[in-house]
Amino acid sequence: MDFQRSRRQFKDINLTALVDIVFHLMVFVMLTTTFVVSESMELSLPSGHAGKSAGVAKIMRIQVEADSSVQVDGALMTLEQLNTALADRVAQDPDAKIAILTTEGVSVQQLISVMDAVYLTGGRNVQVDKAGG
Repeated sequence: MDFQRSRRQFKDINLTALVDIVFHLMVFVMLTTTFVVSESMELSLPSGHAGKSAGVAKIMRIQVEADSSVQVDGALMTLEQLNTALADRVAQDPDAKIAILTTEGVSVQQLISVMDAVYLTGGRNVQVDKAGG
């Protein structure tokens, strides 16, 4: 028996739809992916428990007032003077404890400005609290 084989007819596969879907997926991934690397500073938030009285003199207290003034250990300072005082304190003791105290009416921007000054001068052991609380 001798069968004659007919030649197969090859059909072209249309890949346009596949390429379109892959392109849409690629655009979706590119638009939804974020490549932001954020820097952060670790904060010690108050626990509500009374702290030990030993070592209280080593804490640098920065009080931010609602009128944008800053007091460091009771002395009124500008942000430039604050930077100098922070740099001196951190140079003496890199693990110096820094307490940032805020009063009623202090904006978030004022607090962030002081926190940036602390971070940029190398302060790492920071606690934020409300003054008098």
